[in-house]
Amino acid sequence: MTAVRYEALVSKVRDWANKPLEASIPKSVIEDCLNYSADEIYRTLRIPPLEKTVKYTVTDTDNAGAVFNDFNRYTTIPIPKDLIRFIYLRQTPDPQKQSIVFNEYTDERTFFDANSFKFSRYNWIRKGDNMYIHPMLPAGTVLEIHYYRRLAPLNAAYLVISNNYEMGTADASQPYLTPSNSTDGTPLYVTSTACYNAIADVPSGTTYTTKYFVGKEVPHWLKDNNERLLIWGALFNLGAYLQDDVMEARYNKKFTDNITSLNQEEKMRRALGGNIQVTFNSQNMI
Repeated sequence: MTAVRYEALVSKVRDWANKPLEASIPKSVIEDCLNYSADEIYRTLRIPPLEKTVKYTVTDTDNAGAVFNDFNRYTTIPIPKDLIRFIYLRQTPDPQKQSIVFNEYTDERTFFDANSFKFSRYNWIRKGDNMYIHPMLPAGTVLEIHYYRRLAPLNAAYLVISNNYEMGTADASQPYLTPSNSTDGTPLYVTSTACYNAIADVPSGTTYTTKYFVGKEVPHWLKDNNERLLIWGALFNLGAYLQDDVMEARYNKKFTDNITSLNQEEKMRRALGGNIQVTFNSQNMI
């Protein structure tokens, strides 16, 4: 695995902390502080680079546990693993139907109580690692989930697998892999027409070349486009580690001010170009 930019980020945090010797701050502590910084960013930052849309096709299995009550039948689907916060859930339309948005988020007791009052028949809840949706949706229904996500780890790299090797592209120009050697790299077995993960997968009698690669760093919005936000957060956490109250307070302010500024900028961007109408949902907190 190569993590050139990540290693440079770790070095920058050390430089900003003015602690050049690893004995003063272990590298592992700096890496932990960067991860803590990223965790806090995902919890509070609400801007388009952290948004994601996925589609999910309902199967019969998603309806298997919901037939106990004909008046309260529902569909259960898994929540995306990288989800931080929902933005909307909708049923994508076919040519004969309109889009359906599930605008009502209820509490668990209301959802499972067939006699409880609901404003809309299209309602849902989050329970554990799943979403429960009214009404029960036929198998084949396509749902669109739009949400704020957690990005990949800061030091994430592409896997050295055949799917990440681009045939017809020179090794030095591969988009996801960097040529390496047998000591540091992972082998791929390349023929004139295909790439394989293991020798056993190469068709018998086919000539192949063994090539070694390491994965390139995965693009990461925080690391690539807003590095200073990670640095402020890491230094804030380092201040706590060093028991330096002045350092902790100084960089905590920079960190929170930067997040507030980015969130405010996004609010202003959304307000430009037209009138904004907001539907308020208390999420059961009032």
